[in-house]
Amino acid sequence: MKALYFAKIDYMRARTQLYMLLVITVVVIVIMQVGTNVTGLAGFMYGVFLAIIFSTAPFGNCTRKDAGFQQLLPATTLQRVLGRFLFGLSLLFVGTGIGLITTTVYCLMTGKQEMVPLPVCLITFAVALVVITVQYIFFYLVGESKGAQFLSLVRMIPGMCFFFVSIKVMGAVQQDPATAVKIIEKIGGNLDSIGWGSVALAVLVMTAGILLCTRATAKKDY
Repeated sequence: MKALYFAKIDYMRARTQLYMLLVITVVVIVIMQVGTNVTGLAGFMYGVFLAIIFSTAPFGNCTRKDAGFQQLLPATTLQRVLGRFLFGLSLLFVGTGIGLITTTVYCLMTGKQEMVPLPVCLITFAVALVVITVQYIFFYLVGESKGAQFLSLVRMIPGMCFFFVSIKVMGAVQQDPATAVKIIEKIGGNLDSIGWGSVALAVLVMTAGILLCTRATAKKDY
């Protein structure tokens, strides 16, 4: 599938940033060991947060020359756009894996049992996928080669909002665990359904985003 080749090109473009991702992960693990108010869930959220931030790396590395070269390759606009979204999706899987590994290392080294429940993983993954899709739509609408002008703004704000809202929710749960328990009891039987339903909805949003970006890019190409 040609889209996979375009995803591979994006990985080649962003390899320096991806090396930074690994370094930051090590730093996060160290901080979690010495921190006093750190939880395993925070480590998981941070892994997903990093994926959101670094998912826009190809846009920042794209120049007019690169965009023109890709248009000359034997592929359709849909395949080029799909490749970019596959890059973002695969990086989100990597970020989720990093988050789970970080949490596991934290639990093993501290002896705490704070593994992230599956429904929480699914809902977090779904929200992050929607955030990445919105970022990509913005870059494609303003022009891929102009992405660097907006990179610092679009790249940081959604990811920071995701991370700090997640931290705020976790803080609220820690301050009032009784209320949190009541809410969980009310929806407890449906948590798995909510999790998988969130992922399905996020995939639909991503599909719509791919079609929208393909149409916008095709108009600019021609």
